[in-house]
Amino acid sequence: MVNVSQESGAFFQTDAEIAKQKEKQLKYNYTEGDAIKLGSKALDILLSQDEKYIYVAESGFFVRKIQLSNSKTVKLFKGHIGPVTAMALTHDTLWTGSWDKSVKKWDLETGECLATLEGHSDFIKSMLLVGDNIYTGSSDCFLRRWNTKTLTCTAAEKKHKRTIESLAVSVDGKYIYSASSDSTVMKWDVETMKVVHTFEGHDTSVYCVRVCEDDVWTASADKTVRRWNANTGVVDMVLNHPDRVKSIALAGPFVVTGSSDDEIRVWDIGSGKLICTIEGHFDEVGCLEIAGTTLYSGSLDCSIRKWSLTTAAIKIYNETREAKLKRLEAEKMEEQKKSDLTEEEERELAELMLSDDDE
Repeated sequence: MVNVSQESGAFFQTDAEIAKQKEKQLKYNYTEGDAIKLGSKALDILLSQDEKYIYVAESGFFVRKIQLSNSKTVKLFKGHIGPVTAMALTHDTLWTGSWDKSVKKWDLETGECLATLEGHSDFIKSMLLVGDNIYTGSSDCFLRRWNTKTLTCTAAEKKHKRTIESLAVSVDGKYIYSASSDSTVMKWDVETMKVVHTFEGHDTSVYCVRVCEDDVWTASADKTVRRWNANTGVVDMVLNHPDRVKSIALAGPFVVTGSSDDEIRVWDIGSGKLICTIEGHFDEVGCLEIAGTTLYSGSLDCSIRKWSLTTAAIKIYNETREAKLKRLEAEKMEEQKKSDLTEEEERELAELMLSDDDE
């Protein structure tokens, strides 16, 4: 039986939900990972081409441009009337997609909105720039292609049955991949806008898709990350997690994953072995970006953070986690000892401790 709280401020929350919230409160911090506190939740992050700035799409209806050298906000792109969920960049232009169903084009220097593109009938959740085209995926199940020069929609295809959550492009630029909450990933020919292959295997929503050479990586609410052969569709690796997986980043010898359990995991890309777990966020990690050996993470805890992926840093992450686990185990054993005492034994122990204090 699931108990529902009647406490003020926790109405309709189950005991499990309240316990999870209390656990998050214990993890609350804006220090780990050189955290940059935001005004609202981070829904997407994107590094500038020169890696001097990071753009953050926020639930507060705007995009924040942050200078990484000093962590200062240098510009806000305001104009959407819903959370901003997706972005794409050129050397002088920012493209954004929002829950307000529109795509906007912005001047990077002035922050001016140069154009608004409309066509989707529901939230825009994903965006991808390929050549002179912007591709957008939406909760209306449509994949749309927009010409960046004419600002017109040149194709609109509805093959998925549910929201298109994420988009990725093949190395040669000939194919794009769409991940959907209908549990499938589709491979599209960019010229014909036809589906040439459907990847099926996840049990439920696929939140993220990334491509590396002939490998397609997907993250799902079924608590797994899968690696597929881009040509055959065969899965040759499954990485199991304790909670939903929301984001993936590929960093040289590593595949990095962000999860709803607030943690970041670093895996060996060849063997699938878990290398380390990075703790610091206190809410879902929904977006990841890589610059050399530096990992940037964005979370629903209203922060972005950076983490080193060097050998020395990974050693520290493991040592810190091991020490924490040992401490928690010791506390658990101590609590267990106390709970094993009878009421009379507890009274005797209390009296003994009191007599010791008197001495």
